[in-house]
Amino acid sequence: MELAQLRSFIQIAESGSMTRAAENLCLTQPAVTQHIQALENEWGVKLFDRHPRGMRLTQAGALLRTYAQNCLASLEDCRLAISELEAGQRGQVIIGAGVTTSIFVLPDWLRAFRAKFPAVEMIIRTGRSREILSLLKEGEIDLGIITTPIEHPHLALQRLFDEEIILVVPIDHPFAGTNILAERLVEIPLILFPHGNGFRSYLDQALAQASVPVTIKMETDSVEAIKRFVEAGLGASFLPRSAVQEELSRNTMAGVTLTDLAPLQRTTYLAYLTNRYQTFGMRHFIQQLTV
Repeated sequence: MELAQLRSFIQIAESGSMTRAAENLCLTQPAVTQHIQALENEWGVKLFDRHPRGMRLTQAGALLRTYAQNCLASLEDCRLAISELEAGQRGQVIIGAGVTTSIFVLPDWLRAFRAKFPAVEMIIRTGRSREILSLLKEGEIDLGIITTPIEHPHLALQRLFDEEIILVVPIDHPFAGTNILAERLVEIPLILFPHGNGFRSYLDQALAQASVPVTIKMETDSVEAIKRFVEAGLGASFLPRSAVQEELSRNTMAGVTLTDLAPLQRTTYLAYLTNRYQTFGMRHFIQQLTV
């Protein structure tokens, strides 16, 4: 059963005429006749009785008419919904991002997008970069914001920004606001993200390559917990500048410069699959972040 057949059937039922139905549909009468014959053959019933005053529905035809009208109405609703979706009047975008990005960077992006497209719902899922990439490849999210790039045949990565990673200590620490040699880092107990975290892996690699000794006192996967521990004088930490900008401004913690260590930074990328259809919301969010 095809939609064209159902449309021909409905037109005949409403007009009572094969000729008028063909005219309304801009089809030839033989084409409309073939549509009805195909339906009758498929269902094994007669749909119309031919009378001098026109075509009249049989009981089977009347039953089919009810379902056919509902079917075509549902399809029309679907067409309108898709039209609204592509016009940005509805829809959603599911974004996966790391916790730090979700807390300190993503809110401003979402606020700007919502101001332009208030009808598009934005859903956020948090996780590590590898988890985000896995969700992306499985189709669980539409876009990913990651800091650990991974190669994949259909994965597109667009560089968003580079961010400085700084060593922070309590505001009353002897090293607060000073420049020191990297070898003195061993004197400061560190509070870091746990192993397996992409940020921690980058940090471990950078410090190991520079042969910088460290003393790790505590590990937690909460950036807010790390900051509170540092402010309480329990140790120091390496964190993205965006994560500690407020504390630096309030003078509750201070930065320390390691003079003989190359500046640490991480790159944030927007990730999406090139073999997946991009909805209105996806296209415009990508445009907002990359233009």
